[in-house]
Amino acid sequence: MTLSNWAAVVAIAVGCTTLLGVVGQWVVVRPMKAWIKDLTYPIQPNANGGKSLPDVAVTVTRIETKIDNVESWLTKVDSRLIDHLSHHNDGGK
Repeated sequence: MTLSNWAAVVAIAVGCTTLLGVVGQWVVVRPMKAWIKDLTYPIQPNANGGKSLPDVAVTVTRIETKIDNVESWLTKVDSRLIDHLSHHNDGGK
């Protein structure tokens, strides 16, 4: 085989590889991306302000933490109020 024949074989191989890549992109990758997009489309896209379920879970966790903090603060206030009232009812003793 001559050098020009080898160059032609390499050019054909590169062309076929490129062609397979392009065809694979259109035949395999794009339909698969569209399929995944369809499967992961939100059931109610306008629900939750367009947020996903994990976003809502994070928000609920933040709210739960704030409520726990308020509950803790109110428990301290109640305790101080009870101490103050019992001290007041004892006549300041």
